[in-house]
Amino acid sequence: MVGVAVSAATFARRAVAAARWRVAMRLYRAGRFRLRPLYSANPAGGSGEITVIMCLWNRRERIDAVLTELDAQQGPRVRLLLWNNRPADDRYYRERVAAYRPHGALAGVSLFSSPVNVGGLGRFFVARKLWASGARGTFVMLDDDQDVSDHFLTDLLEASGPHTIAGYWAWTMAGEYWARTPAEPGDRVSYVGTGGCACDLDIVSDLSFFTGLPRYFAFVEDIWMCGYARKHGWVLRKVDTPVEFVLDETNQHHTLAERKAEFYRYLRLDDGA
Repeated sequence: MVGVAVSAATFARRAVAAARWRVAMRLYRAGRFRLRPLYSANPAGGSGEITVIMCLWNRRERIDAVLTELDAQQGPRVRLLLWNNRPADDRYYRERVAAYRPHGALAGVSLFSSPVNVGGLGRFFVARKLWASGARGTFVMLDDDQDVSDHFLTDLLEASGPHTIAGYWAWTMAGEYWARTPAEPGDRVSYVGTGGCACDLDIVSDLSFFTGLPRYFAFVEDIWMCGYARKHGWVLRKVDTPVEFVLDETNQHHTLAERKAEFYRYLRLDDGA
């Protein structure tokens, strides 16, 4: 009877989690969440600003470095939009942003803390909300475990364009996720990582970007972004820009690597094209 009770309790927890996930997906893709402004040099926004979207989960100690590096960027001013998948850290992020004193490119910071951990999909919900509000053009995605140079954004933007994903972490595949070689600028590119890339907002212009993603693969949204883009005739590009990865032990890639490979096979992408 104990075993039956445990199984029933586990089933109930999973059912509740699944229901919460479905509700979150419906609300988020409809844009029913609010990014709370934490800092703004120009509340009305600026026409020359570039939007950087970042998902947060288990590296809250990195926020100071993120703010400093984005504030040091050359080129356009930066509006940072944060999607936090760990609400317990909400206060910490608000306090750190309030304590920071921008003196360069950083034009604004906004934060949303999701009660449901939706992983990296959060960045695309933010992108969809921007697109639905009338925004068009390029946005940038950055991970909080990446240290970048002061010309990171200008490097990405030079390679960006309509229906284009251009990024640092770029690979050329040969039919399998692990059958890959690092791409160089000008190479045929099969995959670009979400962290450290510039992407056309049109990637989320159709809700099929969200509804077509199987729940089982929801946390490998990088594979989905590339597969979806390639199947719609987009261009993927390698950008030569210095990026250093830090806190490798916190990277969820270690637990999701095989699922990435499984999803890549599932999508049946043509790597000869």
